[in-house]
Amino acid sequence: MLTELQPRRVAWTGILCLTALLTVAQCVGAAEKPKDFPNHPITIIVPGPAGGISDVGVRIMGESLKKLLGQAILVENKPGAAGQIAYTDFKNNAKPDGYTISQVSSPHIHAIVLDATRKALFSMKDFQPVANHVQDPGAILVRPDSPFKTLGDFLAAARANPGQIKVSSTGLGGDDHLAILNVQHKSGLRFNIIHTQGSPQAMAAVLGGHIDVNFDNIGGFLAPVKSGQARLLAVMTDKRHPEFPDVPTFREKGIDAISSSTRGYCVPAGTPKEIVRYLEESMKKAVEDPEHIKRAKDIGLELKWMSGEEYGKFLQDQDEWVRPLVTLYRK
Repeated sequence: MLTELQPRRVAWTGILCLTALLTVAQCVGAAEKPKDFPNHPITIIVPGPAGGISDVGVRIMGESLKKLLGQAILVENKPGAAGQIAYTDFKNNAKPDGYTISQVSSPHIHAIVLDATRKALFSMKDFQPVANHVQDPGAILVRPDSPFKTLGDFLAAARANPGQIKVSSTGLGGDDHLAILNVQHKSGLRFNIIHTQGSPQAMAAVLGGHIDVNFDNIGGFLAPVKSGQARLLAVMTDKRHPEFPDVPTFREKGIDAISSSTRGYCVPAGTPKEIVRYLEESMKKAVEDPEHIKRAKDIGLELKWMSGEEYGKFLQDQDEWVRPLVTLYRK
């Protein structure tokens, strides 16, 4: 669905070389506005449903870019298959002219590429990193009347009932699915994993009593937790989250499970370097804007700026983390 903004180790060498060249160019001076760019609306593809936390983050970025670039930013939601539908469409149809940008969610995209059974029609070499925007830590949540009052309760129940406790995933190979697999691997526990179409659907399922525990990200949990609609049981960070200092980490229970959804932006490989550089600088200005910072904080999004070069290196490193987890879910 296409809407204008409204409330509501894989083949990386060439890409890293290009992003390094772009960074060198930046050291010489600020990027000049490319001739005649942009002269019409820009589309950002979101590999998830409207209303999800990823979608909301893109819309915040889009509104900032609209002010900076002087053009409308359209958001096109393409949910399904944990991003595979969106990324395939991007590879097949996006022109390397800067007018189509894909939000890229990691580790989702790596799981698609690394899982041979999914027969991805794209690879990471099709994506030119522009910048990273958000790093959204993982967490687990239950409905208010859940019998699991603590993380310990949940783990004890899972231990006593192998494969019976229903936990949510927003899609095969998504960060929350990989987080569940990581918890299972590190703890020896086994859950009944229920895949949904996205964060809104997973939240509805747990609040409706169809799922016992929702694995997702803090950004999507902030509103229901603060309103009392749900309870946070644990965060998947190395230390307690400042927004929820009373909520424990998995590490405190001896399970070294850390997870996050890292969301940035890419254009098609082959996009002119001056356009890539200009978009990168514009996004940097966006994330430094106090209004942008406040809006992200208000909905629980943790901004994590990375330049195109830094983001490209991060994506390369993620391949090595995801590869063994993909093997786990194919066993």
